[in-house]
Amino acid sequence: MKWMTKKGEPVEIPTESIRPNPDQPRKQFEQDELDELRESIREFGIIQPLIVKKEGDGYILIAGERRLRAAVSLGMEKVPVLIREATVKESALIALIENVQRENLSYIEEAQAYRRLISEHGLTQTEIAKKVGKRQSTISNKLRILSLPEDIQQMLAENRLSERHARALLRIEDDELRRQVVEKIVKYNLNVTQSEKLISDLLEKEEKQQMTGERIRFINYKLYVNTIKKAFMTIQEAEKDAQYFMEDMGDSVEVKIIIPKKNGKGEVPA
Repeated sequence: MKWMTKKGEPVEIPTESIRPNPDQPRKQFEQDELDELRESIREFGIIQPLIVKKEGDGYILIAGERRLRAAVSLGMEKVPVLIREATVKESALIALIENVQRENLSYIEEAQAYRRLISEHGLTQTEIAKKVGKRQSTISNKLRILSLPEDIQQMLAENRLSERHARALLRIEDDELRRQVVEKIVKYNLNVTQSEKLISDLLEKEEKQQMTGERIRFINYKLYVNTIKKAFMTIQEAEKDAQYFMEDMGDSVEVKIIIPKKNGKGEVPA
């Protein structure tokens, strides 16, 4: 990609002239990671330059936010950067690709970045997969996780549950049941295999309850029809010409009883 090629050597620019990247895919920065990076920079300096683009009288950070934060915390007035000419979409892609390659993103942050590339920049899943070097099915599976309510996504992130935990939750349709499952997983520190078994057991129990409910409704339906049929048999003892019809309408049953008028006046006796 043209905009990914190097243009010149790294230069040093003031840290105060660099503004954050609004398309930074990483939203959570662990303090212990920042502390480790800061100590490394204190010892060896910034080995990998930040990537920025010129905007107005300053620069927009494309990639390297952790390095910039660590440098600022050390009181560094300047940092090495590579200056790129990039559109907004290209900037978003560079930031995503760098984070994906460095495995800096959580699976939820990664999925959110893919969604923004689709909704804001018009990329397809196939295009994203090609640019980040992953299968299209991988992109699709990560995006499916975002169908979970935001509070459940937050629970997954806060408790550092894995992507397989999240994907297992997709088997459950009811959000409240999903929350209860996450709480159990956290409470009992269940691994993926144990969590998947918990979910399978719950779904099996729910299916059995549903089948029992349908069986009860079937029994009730048969009971109602038999009651009507017995009533008709009583009528037929007095009215031999009475007729009984029953038709299965699929989701209902239609029962019709015809009783002829026989008082000669066209009226049913009171």
